[in-house]
Amino acid sequence: MEWITGDHQIADALKIMATYLTRMFRLVVLLPLLTVLAAGLRADCTPAFYGYRFLNPELLDYDSRLGPLYTALSSRYGNLDGKDEASREADNLAEWHERYCEQVELADLKALIYGNTLTDLQTILRILNRQERAAQALPSNLSRNTFASHLVNYQCAEVVTYLIFAKRVEPYVIGRGQTAGWKRPETDRVAMERLIDDGLDLFPGTKSHYVRLRYAYQLVRLAHYLGEYDYVIKLYDYLMPKIEADPSILYDWVEGHRAGALQALGDYPRSAYLYSRIFDRCASKRETAYLSFRVKTDADWQAAINLCANDHQRAMLHVMRAQNPRAVVLEEMHKIYAYEPTNTALEPLMLRELLELEKDLLGLDFNPNKTANKRYRKRPRPTATDRLVALQAFVNKVVEQQKTLNPKLWLLAKGTLEMLAGDYFYARQSYARLAREGVKDTMVDQLEILREVLNVLALNKVNDSVELYYYDLLADDALRAKYPDLRPLVNDKLEAIYRARGQGAKAALLQFGFDALQKNPRLSDIRELEGMADSLLGNRFDKALLADRIGPEHLNDITDLLATYYLQIGQWETALETFKQVPTADRDAYGTYAPFVKQLNDRVNFRPSASLPRYNKVDLLERLLELEDDARRTTNDTIAARNYFNIGLAHYNMSYYSYNWRMGDYFRSGISGRLAATKRTPGFVFPHPSAPLGNRENMSMDRAAYYFERALARAPGLEAAAEAA
Repeated sequence: MEWITGDHQIADALKIMATYLTRMFRLVVLLPLLTVLAAGLRADCTPAFYGYRFLNPELLDYDSRLGPLYTALSSRYGNLDGKDEASREADNLAEWHERYCEQVELADLKALIYGNTLTDLQTILRILNRQERAAQALPSNLSRNTFASHLVNYQCAEVVTYLIFAKRVEPYVIGRGQTAGWKRPETDRVAMERLIDDGLDLFPGTKSHYVRLRYAYQLVRLAHYLGEYDYVIKLYDYLMPKIEADPSILYDWVEGHRAGALQALGDYPRSAYLYSRIFDRCASKRETAYLSFRVKTDADWQAAINLCANDHQRAMLHVMRAQNPRAVVLEEMHKIYAYEPTNTALEPLMLRELLELEKDLLGLDFNPNKTANKRYRKRPRPTATDRLVALQAFVNKVVEQQKTLNPKLWLLAKGTLEMLAGDYFYARQSYARLAREGVKDTMVDQLEILREVLNVLALNKVNDSVELYYYDLLADDALRAKYPDLRPLVNDKLEAIYRARGQGAKAALLQFGFDALQKNPRLSDIRELEGMADSLLGNRFDKALLADRIGPEHLNDITDLLATYYLQIGQWETALETFKQVPTADRDAYGTYAPFVKQLNDRVNFRPSASLPRYNKVDLLERLLELEDDARRTTNDTIAARNYFNIGLAHYNMSYYSYNWRMGDYFRSGISGRLAATKRTPGFVFPHPSAPLGNRENMSMDRAAYYFERALARAPGLEAAAEAA
């Protein structure tokens, strides 16, 4: 090879280099385009709420009489929407079973009443109209149905006639998506009006008042679905005085359609009153009543109150109004308590407010995500503190007066509100009083965990015994499974205390784990970890924490992290001496590398041939220092240029941009490349969702460029010079 001795030789070398660069052009242009496309495909999402929840809604036994009140507690009870439908079916079947045919199977009742059985019912009616009315006459598909046999044996022609009518009505009055076996037709006024006429013809001749009540329900329902609200009221006024059935859920089912018609006609007071009565009495229409309740003006509200016959009815109106999203729930609770202190709705309403305040205020002063919670989740609410104070006053009055059905629950609420307010002394007193009075079942667990939470919140300093206590507590898998927010609460509190006394690495190790420190190694943090691992300085908790968060070989892992830090800042000789502190037998565990492969089309996921020699970190750094020493000593430019080129190639291949990046880093993200391209980040530290302390990328090209320049300077010819360039 010729020597590069003048400007024209350098120009020739640069032309050859241009050939290499031309081959790379498409890749260089394509990468930014791919980055833009990838950025466009990312979802625009906001951070999830981060907080702590320990209050257990199962302190309240689910009360079907108040089902919709538990909607706010649905994270524990599940989605309550649609419970009315199942309840209606169960209650209806139970009433059929009780009234007529307790000896038949419920499954047979359900099959005939709720199945697609119009043809079967018509068959049964034909048998009843014959002279010979025996169950043996039933076809094979009905002969094993005990309800069908009962209808024939007991000559229940009125019941069968009604069931046939109900089946004819059903397609016109069932909600979309709830049909069973047929497609719901669009509203057919002519057909529906004809059904009403047929029902009115059948009603007077029906002897059973219970069957009459069922006809009344079907007729009023048809008129309601037609939107003929005046006619609903007229039918009600005509039919209901002619019925003298025993108490039945059907009365409230009819009243529900009457209430809906009154509301549609603008009579909000009577509608609201009726819905409150249905809510109070009828489990199978409770959700519908709850969702349908409306009061538009103060005058309407007062008129509804005036319709009430007693304080219980007035209390239930306030229970209904408390569910309005704009309602001031505490004001409604005051009214309910004044009318009826034993009203069972008070407990779920109080617990709903308590759960919201827990979400607002528990651990707020040390919650690491409180800024994001406030920005994206509007927590805490601006009125949270005022709500806390007001609810405290009410709960304290209830506890003092001892008039409710569940005084221990209110005492638990008192202690919890004191805890949320930061009154830890009084909270301890309230919880201790509750323990003395004796609790059982769910409240035992609830009191136990709330006392633990109180102790965490009250911590202001930490010593060895405190640390070991919480280490043992969090080692309880069953407890952590029952209360998954316990570990974050303890960790966040301890982290705040550690940070306050300058133990940032310990705080980060506890909160985020060792990998967070590896992603952005800092000398002060590593020195702190070394102190924790020191057999003389570290306490038992520190040893347990290191073993839990790092592993059994935490001394070697900390040493590797320190050496990697020196490597990233370019102090390779210091990095080598640090790596050497890892025992020889353990060095391969930190990776082996083959960094001397040239890739024209550079790929991070490139896999070098297995036949190439591989080096652990110590061997590789020693080899690089050996190559450099040889290059400096030799007078042979070919050897020198080759050595410098290989050193530069190794430095490049061990950087963010190439396949051996793990030599000098623990975590690599493509997001960092996009951020680096758009804005220079000092120190190459980038944000990343999985790097709470930041993600430092090994992007510096200084050492690689230095050795390629040395190779260029010693290059014996144009090809070598161009390759180095």
